[in-house]
Amino acid sequence: MQKNLDELLERIKRGDEEAFGELYRQTSRQVFAYLLTIVDEYHTAEDLTQDTYIKIRKGVGNYQSGNAFAWIMQIAKNTALSDKRKSSRITTTDFESGYTKEQSYTHDFDGIPILEIIRTRFDDVDSKILLMHLSAGYKHREISAQLKIPLGTVLWRYNKAIKNLQKIIKEEYGQ
Repeated sequence: MQKNLDELLERIKRGDEEAFGELYRQTSRQVFAYLLTIVDEYHTAEDLTQDTYIKIRKGVGNYQSGNAFAWIMQIAKNTALSDKRKSSRITTTDFESGYTKEQSYTHDFDGIPILEIIRTRFDDVDSKILLMHLSAGYKHREISAQLKIPLGTVLWRYNKAIKNLQKIIKEEYGQ
């Protein structure tokens, strides 16, 4: 994959539009999942994913062959951190309900706020593993590589977290 990403970035430098589309198809799912673990808000992660690819497009001339995926993920991380800094200075309030946008957002499934449960009831590593696998479709070995955790540990933590999530849903939502 690495060699292929390097080749795509070189083609993008030369103005190849198809290469940019292919880069997006190959990496956007992982970028989105990574951003979701940082910002914990689905729609914000979607927006930041698009911002990341805009920055990739603008900054591709600065890319030097090496680890293309790490370069892409660093841009995503910087984009998310920049957004967090901006949003920490600005809070939007829904005056009718008295909630901020962040407080009122839930990603419901049959009335169950799954994202909120994952964010609040699981530790940071387990929530990242769950979100990367369930929301973005990462494979466990991809999660292992991304989080730099052994594959066996990722599998164990994922299975344990899924059982806990099922238990929470059953106890609190009767499903």
